[in-house]
Amino acid sequence: MATDHGVPLFLDQLVDALQHGIGNRNAEISRGAVLHGRELLVQGFTVSQVVHDYGDVCQSVTGLALELNAPISTDDFRTLNRCLDDAIAGAVTEFGRGRNQASMCKREHR
Repeated sequence: MATDHGVPLFLDQLVDALQHGIGNRNAEISRGAVLHGRELLVQGFTVSQVVHDYGDVCQSVTGLALELNAPISTDDFRTLNRCLDDAIAGAVTEFGRGRNQASMCKREHR
């Protein structure tokens, strides 16, 4: 069962993209990442932590592949990177938008 956002949803979307091709999944990945970026902002994370959240996925996937001696094809690695790029862009964009909005609200209430 997939969650509605965050890394668990990203992993489900990544598996789908690897099995069936990237297609229009980049928009789906971005939508889930937007929710994740918003959640991390509310929880007080930094933009660096947002990026590293998805970077950890890449490290985990490639590390597990090495551990299991399961080679990753060039096409699969490209798909992984494209999905990560879309997720990071969506999460960071939303994080920045939310931070700017919060900053503007603080200035208005002074």
